[in-house]
Amino acid sequence: MPEPPVLLPVFKPEKTMKFRILLWLFLFLSMGLTASTLNDSIPEKKADSTKPWSYKGQYAVMLNQISFKNWASGGESSLSGRASVDYHLKYKKEKFSFDHTAHIAYGMVGYLHKRIQKTDDKIDLLFGLSNQISKRWYFTSIVSFKTQFSKGYKNPDFDHEISGFMAPGYLTISIGFRYKAKKDFELFMSPLAGKVTFVLDQYLANQGAYGVKKAILDTLGNVLVPGRNITGQLGINILSSYQANIMKNILFKTRINLYNNYLEENPDKRWQIDMDWNNALSFKINKYFSTVLLVQLKYDPNALFPVFKNIDGINTAISEKSRLQWKQSLGVSFLYNVQ
Repeated sequence: MPEPPVLLPVFKPEKTMKFRILLWLFLFLSMGLTASTLNDSIPEKKADSTKPWSYKGQYAVMLNQISFKNWASGGESSLSGRASVDYHLKYKKEKFSFDHTAHIAYGMVGYLHKRIQKTDDKIDLLFGLSNQISKRWYFTSIVSFKTQFSKGYKNPDFDHEISGFMAPGYLTISIGFRYKAKKDFELFMSPLAGKVTFVLDQYLANQGAYGVKKAILDTLGNVLVPGRNITGQLGINILSSYQANIMKNILFKTRINLYNNYLEENPDKRWQIDMDWNNALSFKINKYFSTVLLVQLKYDPNALFPVFKNIDGINTAISEKSRLQWKQSLGVSFLYNVQ
């Protein structure tokens, strides 16, 4: 089965993966709830009822460059870049509110005399309808959609893709309750959330990539029954976000999404939790420039990696298993904020 598009080194999971994720979630929620308690003494500004629509966004371009010439220690000249758009569109009228957020990014790196490779590729959209039932609690329904723009490959094999647009694609529909503490911390919990995974690339679907049912082959390897392009899940969905100014010019933002499938048939995966955790630390230089550290952690029981064993001096793939995925980038960004 092809590997998912992991762009940086991957950490091996331990048997305590479930405990680790629950511990991270506990620390994450504790941080947000503590901050909200400290902020309760601060009077909240009343929304301008004459302007139900509000918008805020951030457009960013990150560049990194390194060059070598007659360098005895060796090295490769490279140029990399990443462009991203993050925005939040909101409509609020009395107790009713509509929210739409988007996190879109694309990055590439080019080496001298080598092909350009992708370093980031993300489409993450969310639409929410809420009805306020108390000061901090809302009854909320959320529709989220995640995929990527272009095909991904595992270097050095550029003949066979391991991902692409809508391969995978994730559509999640959730109904639950949202807790909002001022503007710093939000928590959404849905005990009933449907999740649909799309793998519209038939080459990947035939291999059973990302959890879909793989193709049935004859003894010669010919496809008798094509792999399925869609698979569904029903489970619990948790979304949370938090941001804080650690110091005057240092801003920390974090978002986490956890999902567990009630209908998982494999007992080894029954209590494994899908996790997507995004973190950003911005060191402001001036109005338009910042040094930005981005860290993303992912865990998907359906994203499998080969397990190798040395047999007669040759590393041979003997099985597959899911692993904790890690991606990190650091660079100077041009930021343009709109609100």
